[in-house]
Formats: sequence, structure tokens, C-alpha cells
Amino acid sequence: MAKSKAATGRTRWKRFGVALIPAFAVISGMGVAAASGAIPMGFAISGTTFKVSADEMRAYDVVQYGSLTNPKGPNSKPVILSGFSRAEFDNLCQSVKVPLPFSIAGKNSVVMVIKSPDAEAVNMVADLAQMTGKASFENVAIGIDAAATTKGPIAGGNLPASERQKIAGAFAQQVDKVTVQNARQTVYSVSAGQFNLSHLDISVNFDNTECF
Repeated sequence: MAKSKAATGRTRWKRFGVALIPAFAVISGMGVAAASGAIPMGFAISGTTFKVSADEMRAYDVVQYGSLTNPKGPNSKPVILSGFSRAEFDNLCQSVKVPLPFSIAGKNSVVMVIKSPDAEAVNMVADLAQMTGKASFENVAIGIDAAATTKGPIAGGNLPASERQKIAGAFAQQVDKVTVQNARQTVYSVSAGQFNLSHLDISVNFDNTECF
């Protein structure tokens, strides 16, 4: 796996004592970049969340620790920075609700939806805000130093020494595999080295119909 620069320009919390939950996300259809298997997390976060659901998600080599959406911005939000080497999704749905600058037929927002019966992501990193679902874990390590993590694209062991030092002492967890049924997630941003959809279905609606 190529060395990741996922931590560049980000601020990690030395003591982020939250209960971490499984990473689950898909790449945003609104323009998140991915390039050559690397994980470019240096883009600006818009602050708008989007929703993702799946009947079942299976993620491999998962690593998570605390971070902020925009460390230098006035409206920065706490997130669980989550990375995994590969993930598979059954009945995938992603939606984002976008406010309109003016009313159209009495509607003040539009919802964009992406669906696929099957999807696979490689080298994915997500700013996770919330997630629910029925989860099972295999080979879990909770409370590990983030700088000592070894799995996934944001593992401390894969980062340059200067970036590894920034997360030294941070609370983290890593998992060989996690399976989540009836997954429902809200995220701020996602990047991935590769993202494959078996049958892409994109739609737009004015009736506020989201994935959940």
C-alpha cells in the first residue's frame, strides 16, 4: 500500500475519549477527489453533511481516531476520522440535501440521491459524524495509541514521522473486519482511491426524500 498523507494539515486531539463506532462511508457524488490510490484529505470541508445507508456493509483493516473537520476554521466540528483498506456495500444509497437560493414551486431545497445494488471502495477515509446499525467486529484493539496503529490508509505506522507525531497519544481503535447490518451514517467528507458501483442510479427530487 502506498504511503498515505491523510493527516497533512489536520489537528488531532490528544485525548478524544469517545466510544468509536465502525467506519462506514461512500465517496460523495458532489465532487470529492480521488487519485491513484492515494488518500488526499487536504481539501476544504464544506460543513454540509450527507447521508449514507446500506442493507449490509463489510469493512476490512479499519482504523479510527478523533479529528476536526476544519481545524483552523471558526465552525470546526468534532469527527471520527475513519479509514479502511476495503469495503463492500449491499443496496447502497447516498443522499445530500442542498438548500436553494430561491423558492421553486414552494420548495426551498433539492435532494440528490445516488444508489447501487452493490458497491466496493478501496483505501477510503471519512469524516464520520454519526452512525447506527447492528455491528459485529473481528480482532478488535480499542484504546491503542493512534501513532501505533497499523491497519488501513490512515494507520500511524504509514504516516511520515512529522505527521505521526501529531497523533501520538491520541485514543484510537483498529479492527480486522467489521460487518454492519442496516447501516445508517451521517458524514462530512469522504475520499477514496477507488470506488466501484455495479449499477449507478442518480436522481434528484424536491420532496425531501433522502436515504433515511
